[in-house]
Amino acid sequence: MVNLIKFVKEQNLLNKDKEIYSLVFQDKKYWIKKARPTMSSLSHKLYYKIFKLEIITPVEYKSAKKALEFETSKLKRFETLGINVPKVVYKEDDFFVLEDTGKTLNSYIRKKDVKKENIDFFVFNSIKAIALIHNLNEYHGGAQARNLTFKDENFFVIDLEDSFDENVDLKTLQYRDFLLFLLSMTKIRANVDINYEEIIDRYINLTKNYEFKSKLNKLAKKISILIKLSKINFINKLLGRDVKSFFKLFDSLYNLKMDRK
Repeated sequence: MVNLIKFVKEQNLLNKDKEIYSLVFQDKKYWIKKARPTMSSLSHKLYYKIFKLEIITPVEYKSAKKALEFETSKLKRFETLGINVPKVVYKEDDFFVLEDTGKTLNSYIRKKDVKKENIDFFVFNSIKAIALIHNLNEYHGGAQARNLTFKDENFFVIDLEDSFDENVDLKTLQYRDFLLFLLSMTKIRANVDINYEEIIDRYINLTKNYEFKSKLNKLAKKISILIKLSKINFINKLLGRDVKSFFKLFDSLYNLKMDRK
């Protein structure tokens, strides 16, 4: 490990413009992550005050040093709990080093030629990873597809730097996690039908967070007019791929079958 850190410093890798970057040392891949502050913009905070949507809950401000300490501590805690995370192999006040945990979920599911069964494999196993975090009374903070990785038949969670005001309850943060994950599914580029209700039901069966289904349905109903407008032929033709996928997700949420729980 001493040789690795010496290599990093001798090569002036810490002076790179990128905040996160990989390197190979002695045939093993690592990731260097520089300390960086966490914060939400003033407009972000304003929108949250007006609309009160969990999806835009502002992140807590932390200095670069505190953010680094928070993330490395959370990574170690998750590892202790049995959650797959990259191992922290070294840290200083301004950077830390992680073992590689493979490619992100995005790199698998966003290919234009990816098959439905492959998407299902990665999505359903990612749901298990998120559910495990929630069942251990934790939250991710940014559970998009880009923050889950796959290596050696295992799924890992990465980028745990975001925290929130202590007055925000855990269930809200878990709901935010799950909604972020669903939204990241709208970036899939392959011409396949995503069964959002099945994804939701799988998550709920694992976590017993039955109320999330109703919350998702109510959220979709808030923009029901926009959903209907998106289906009008001439309007639909003007929408980009991502916007169409967004409305397809929310149309599915609007039509969720409500269980009597």
